[in-house]
Amino acid sequence: MQGTVVDDAGSPIPGVSVSVQETTIGTVTDFDGKFSLDAPQGSKVLVFSFVGMEVQEVEIGSQTTFNITMKPDVVGIDEVVVVGYGTIKKSDISGSVASVSTEEMMRKAPVNVAQGLQGAAAGVMVTSQDGAPDANAAVRIRGVATINGSASPLYVVDGVQVGTNANFLNPADIESIEVLKDASATAIYGARGANGVIMITTKHGTKGSARVEFSANFGAQTLPYSLDVQDADSYAKSIRTARASDGGVPVLSIWDAQYDGRRKTINWQDEMTRMALRQQYNLSASGGTEKTQANFSLGYLDNEGLVINSYYERITSRANVKVNVADFIEVGGDVNFVHTESMGSNAALGNNTNLSSLRDMAFITPTMDYISDDGEYISPNVVNPDGTYGVFYQTSVANEIGKGYDNPYARQMELDNPSKSNRVFASAYINLDLYKGLSFRSIASYNFTSRDGYSWTPLRYRYNNGESIELYGVDMTEQFSMNASQGNDLALESYFTYNYKTDLHNLTLMAGNSVSKSYGQWLNVSARDFPASNIRDIGLTNDLDSKTAGGAFNLQTRYISYYGRAMYSLKDRYILTATMRRDGSSNFGAGNRWGSFPSAALAWRISEESFMDVAPVISNLKLRLGWGRTGNAGGATDLSVEQLSSANNLYHFYGISSSSQSSSAANGFAQQSVIDTNLKWETNEQINIGLDLGLYDNKLNITADYFERTAKDLLIYQTMRPSTGFTTVYTNFGEIQNKGFEFSINYNTNIGRDWQVGATLTGSSLKNKVIESGSDIFNTNSGTTNDGSNVGAVGGGLSWDNHSICREGYAVGSFYGYRVAGIFSDQSEIDQLNAAAVAAGYDYYQEAQTQPGDFKYVDINNDGQISEEDMDVLGNGFPKLNYGLMLDATYKNWDFSVYMYGVLGQDILSYSAMKLSTMTPSDDCVSNILTDVVADAWSPTNTDGAYPRLSITDLNANTRTSDAWIKKGDFLKINNIQVGYTLPNNIAKSLKMSGARVYASVQNLATFSSYNKYGDPEVGQGSVLYTGLDTGRYPTPRTYTFGVNIKF
Repeated sequence: MQGTVVDDAGSPIPGVSVSVQETTIGTVTDFDGKFSLDAPQGSKVLVFSFVGMEVQEVEIGSQTTFNITMKPDVVGIDEVVVVGYGTIKKSDISGSVASVSTEEMMRKAPVNVAQGLQGAAAGVMVTSQDGAPDANAAVRIRGVATINGSASPLYVVDGVQVGTNANFLNPADIESIEVLKDASATAIYGARGANGVIMITTKHGTKGSARVEFSANFGAQTLPYSLDVQDADSYAKSIRTARASDGGVPVLSIWDAQYDGRRKTINWQDEMTRMALRQQYNLSASGGTEKTQANFSLGYLDNEGLVINSYYERITSRANVKVNVADFIEVGGDVNFVHTESMGSNAALGNNTNLSSLRDMAFITPTMDYISDDGEYISPNVVNPDGTYGVFYQTSVANEIGKGYDNPYARQMELDNPSKSNRVFASAYINLDLYKGLSFRSIASYNFTSRDGYSWTPLRYRYNNGESIELYGVDMTEQFSMNASQGNDLALESYFTYNYKTDLHNLTLMAGNSVSKSYGQWLNVSARDFPASNIRDIGLTNDLDSKTAGGAFNLQTRYISYYGRAMYSLKDRYILTATMRRDGSSNFGAGNRWGSFPSAALAWRISEESFMDVAPVISNLKLRLGWGRTGNAGGATDLSVEQLSSANNLYHFYGISSSSQSSSAANGFAQQSVIDTNLKWETNEQINIGLDLGLYDNKLNITADYFERTAKDLLIYQTMRPSTGFTTVYTNFGEIQNKGFEFSINYNTNIGRDWQVGATLTGSSLKNKVIESGSDIFNTNSGTTNDGSNVGAVGGGLSWDNHSICREGYAVGSFYGYRVAGIFSDQSEIDQLNAAAVAAGYDYYQEAQTQPGDFKYVDINNDGQISEEDMDVLGNGFPKLNYGLMLDATYKNWDFSVYMYGVLGQDILSYSAMKLSTMTPSDDCVSNILTDVVADAWSPTNTDGAYPRLSITDLNANTRTSDAWIKKGDFLKINNIQVGYTLPNNIAKSLKMSGARVYASVQNLATFSSYNKYGDPEVGQGSVLYTGLDTGRYPTPRTYTFGVNIKF
């Protein structure tokens, strides 16, 4: 057999798979679209398939020469997609499953899988944690349904569960991605499918001659924006104003020396960032014979960080092979190796400020210099020859300018906290065709991960001219800490599949068993005082007493599971799917280690009914209905096992007339916590109603889903009676509900012979609510507490320690704080409220030093005084709508694409806005603030100002958590624009290539948002209780990229 394969424009298509049906014989077309193969006598059908094209089955008859024209497969309803433990046609899907175009994903030039998923599927919210080169992104599918457990989806790579993070994969190695969203699709993964499942299939070898692909891209990253803070002169004037507002008088001898216009302004955002270079290379080779196919790839990524002295480097390698040992036996395996090295943000001991945050760069005092004329770092407490203080000025004069920071430039440049990781992921499988329609597959996998790093905190730029000082009660010198961790995962999956098909009926049955074991170790140690600054050995400390273990664990977890699925379709239009999985886990007590997770789904392909012939415009119409139950092990790990501790044990008691707890210490072994021997799985129940609609020969496709997801038996802490000696117990209690709607609209068409255009719009809305939680659950900087009367944990309401809450009737992690009724405009109003407070038995209404220009807080409980009892739920950070839009077009050899995404109805509780709007000292440094805040701050001549008066002391606590710092966070980001050119076939052929493409792109081109003046409105969601909280982040760079893809 021989022939040629072309597209509908008459251009040859290289790489088309040509096979003889019901045999293993096949080949691929060459550069000119030509093929030839030998078919056995009696062969009946040739099958032609190519990515993005409709599969064609051509009867052979007496022909030996074939000229085939392939047409684009716009929607691919007959395309086979990967689901749990098998594959099915898209047309047979009864659950909510979204396919992600890897071609569109790669146009974003993603560094990891999560970045590539952003905006690619409805109901999947991907939020960048920060812009660091090694940063992860938070992935949430259909909301948050846990408090202490993981909210991240499960990743399954080539049939192997790899946990909640697949960023070890090189995106260039990925062939396809499917997102299983509703419980009817994810219940087959039982206890691990509560937050959705992302199925990833990597590239494998195919039959035919060897094919080599090489890609490279080079990028330059810049700061996309800077925060508009004051210069040195404006800063000095603002401090004078604030000092006067607080009732003080500046010390002129100091101010004249510091702020007489002779000092330059230091723009810390410019000094702490740079133009960073990024380079990425990928090389792959694949091919095979009738019996053996293989694929091999290498990848390298080198990314300088936008912040000085930060970087990320990654090396990936992957190899897979499959061998047809006999007609009924196929064996194969995959091996992945990933090595990463990174240097990141600075969080030195003694200063909680993260100086890689753009916000924290912005509020550093602009009058401070950082390096001398001879290139030496300037240290704190330097005194100039004329007796004036140096630029890093330390004083006790009313915190006017304070000591500032410990030379932030030096801190970042001498930062030495490298981290390295290695990961080996390997699997081997065997497939057996046992009988007509009956097959068996078994796959064994091993996943090894190791991480190690250290952090060196040098002395010379941190303290008084190299002399150690006492900070927080500790005699501080150099500090060196190191950590190491190791994880191992072993798993074996084995299952049978049976398929029976006639003209009317199609039945597929699957049943299997899974066993897995995970074990790991982690250790952190530290020490101080070393004989030299280049020593990186804990054992060489001069102070053996300082050598401490910061933490350690050795943990094992085991799972065993049994699962099954039945799929039945009648006339290819009435479809029923049912699954069941039973999981057992060592995470729980002996009486509750097993959980059962069923699901069922129905689908009706209405477009296949005869009465739809009257509506030829409708090419596909399907209704879907699904229900399922999944599980979540939460943070159960070892909390169902009694534990003893040899450290001092704190027993908490309530005073007779106090609502706060006190504690007493006792030495010796003690029970560390109270356990619930009946601890069991969190369970998620979800219903889904969906519609798939295709119009105009599936050029226009619409998918819409409504879902309700309810999580029950949450794993949370509940308050205990004080007489037990413990405050809380970890148990099953509570309920969370998520309701939402999501949609996807896709349109593709050809315009004449030369143009092809397409657009994809995705969107989702979500409402999250805590149905039952018992007592309130607060989120504090030191952890969570369930006891609402624990004033110590709340921090008296005067700080940001307690900023979010889980309370019945509100969203998980709702904002919590004070309500602001405006700004006091005159003293008489304050005096009136204070008089009423005194009459009610209090000293004052708000604060003793409240004055005009301060926030006026709302007395929620009407007791006449502002206290922590007046804190209230202020809103939440869940957007009303998430959306993404991809536009693409091709004209002859040119291609163009633009990708944008955004949110509507998002509120941000902004610690950044508070810090950039107030001058309250941080680590004794008077913060710089935004120029428009200065212009619109309250003053006796600007009584309509939107911001409180400028103040250094903040005796009214204007900075406390309140709705004044909740900002509108809607945004639209133009995330990627790319223009590419594919070399004509004749030119590529003359260069001994089968294809070549060059492109240029810009990432993070623009962000449209009223929040821009405070920072990036794309607020990370790394923790469930931090949704919508902006505490500052490593800036996300704008990246200019040039790349090339070459095929041989």
